[in-house]
Amino acid sequence: MFNRMHKGWKVALAGLFINILTGFPYAWSIFATALSREPGWDYTHASLPYTVFLFSYAFSMALAGRLQDRHHPRLMVAAGGVLMGGATIVSSFLLFPWSITLTWGVVWGMGLACSYATVTPAAIKWFPSGQKGRVTGVVVFGMGLSALIMAPFCHFLIQNFGLQYTFLIIGLLLLVGVISLSVVIENPPREKPAGEEKGLPRGSRALPLAIFRYPQFYMLWLMFCIFAGTGVTFVSHMDTISRTQASFELGFIMVSLFSLFNAIGRIISGYISDRLGRRQTITLVFLALALTLGAALLARTPAPLGIVVSVVGLAYGGMFTLFPAIMASYFGEENLGFNYGLVFSSMMAGSLFPLAAGYLYETRGDFLLALGILLLLNLGAALLSFLLKKPEN
Repeated sequence: MFNRMHKGWKVALAGLFINILTGFPYAWSIFATALSREPGWDYTHASLPYTVFLFSYAFSMALAGRLQDRHHPRLMVAAGGVLMGGATIVSSFLLFPWSITLTWGVVWGMGLACSYATVTPAAIKWFPSGQKGRVTGVVVFGMGLSALIMAPFCHFLIQNFGLQYTFLIIGLLLLVGVISLSVVIENPPREKPAGEEKGLPRGSRALPLAIFRYPQFYMLWLMFCIFAGTGVTFVSHMDTISRTQASFELGFIMVSLFSLFNAIGRIISGYISDRLGRRQTITLVFLALALTLGAALLARTPAPLGIVVSVVGLAYGGMFTLFPAIMASYFGEENLGFNYGLVFSSMMAGSLFPLAAGYLYETRGDFLLALGILLLLNLGAALLSFLLKKPEN
């Protein structure tokens, strides 16, 4: 048992560092601001690669999760490193809307799906059910921590070296770092401790597509779409929201603040859900998001906006811990990569939220209507979460 736990923590820590390296999308608002200053780019064009990235990422998650379930996870992570690093390097030579949308949007999304769909399921399979929440939190903590580091790092690179060399440096870092760490990632032996999945629906273990029989899947899909759409709207427009709503020109500081609490939320929610319960914690997070979005409508100076950004980051990060854990609890581990990938596919719909918010901003000159719509959606998700319960045999 000690050897299993020791190996499990090695996999979890490797996953944490891989997620640190691959968290650049959280700093996209920094790139969007810089790209909007390039000839031929407007703000809508600068937002498009991130929207396409989210669609590609979400679309690829189920397939990547299925490949992870069936094949060695090490190969999936290495493939992700090649796709992300290669796409970013190519982007440095082709700074045009169509090319960045293809390389950073489509290819980067596929690469991140290969990595992210693999490291979390591979890590939590090593641990008993009572520890899955905290282990998930440790692994996905890296993605939140990444943006805290990468937002000022990318701002520094762009200011001192320009966009072209920034893309090149990031691409090389991804290529070398992710492939090197991938050698640690592996699944545990096939046998599971007795009673590990007792009480879970048999169909979800026997056939991957059996998950479609359960209404809980559709409820979780919709709730994931709402929280993810809320978070990525803030991520993609953070710099502009700071400038227009709070007259704060140092938007990268808000990005870092969001990232700090995004990372903290991933750890805290794992511990809370192990004690309070997955469903109850999800309800609390959606209620907190709804209340905070209400406060966002009134925030007009940097300090209150900073509080809003912090709470949204805390809630957004926490959900990325809660959803893999509740999928393992409700539907078992055998097809966890595929099942979580199916729920994650709801980000394809969530990826339209930032595009819609950008359109509303260009037509209205502010984000108030977009924030109000998000408030209502999160309140609805909180009410829907009260209906969640573990599937019966």
